[in-house]
Amino acid sequence: MDQATVSLIREAQSGDSEAFHRLVATYDFQVMSLAMKLLQHKQDAEDLYQEVFMKVFMNIRNFRFESDFFTWLYRITVNTAFNFKNRMRKHYRLESGLDQDEDDLNWIPDPDTSSVENSREVQTAVMKAVDKLPQKQRTVFILKNLENLKIKDIAVLLDCGEGTIKKYLFRAMEKLRIDLRDYRYV
Repeated sequence: MDQATVSLIREAQSGDSEAFHRLVATYDFQVMSLAMKLLQHKQDAEDLYQEVFMKVFMNIRNFRFESDFFTWLYRITVNTAFNFKNRMRKHYRLESGLDQDEDDLNWIPDPDTSSVENSREVQTAVMKAVDKLPQKQRTVFILKNLENLKIKDIAVLLDCGEGTIKKYLFRAMEKLRIDLRDYRYV
């Protein structure tokens, strides 16, 4: 972590709101990008973004410089996304009166049916297949393949061993190969 970031964090920890706003400005694109990848819905991602930075604001004094600030922020984002999705799932069940499994709830918008191109069809199939993955496998897949994080960084973010991350990624890839077997030669 560079000295400028350390200084901003220390100033924010002492109550300097301008320093906190500069921290937000430094990381806002990355948090919003991750939120969109995890939730695939703009309004939900914006809500998650606000919730994440509210948590950061409330807990900045607890940051102990034991990890990179970016890692701490990503962990808050991923954990908040898990909680957000669980709240949305419960709300959906109450609203609809349905008793659905987690895999029944889509985290991507319906594809635009007016422009069904082959590549769009494949992309939609991939997103639906990723959506059907269990939550941790889906998160690991997104962090590895869409965020381009290394296995060791994902392990730190999710607070588990690298072997566990590899297992989640392996199982996710197995499920995706099965779900996407019809699209192999497209």
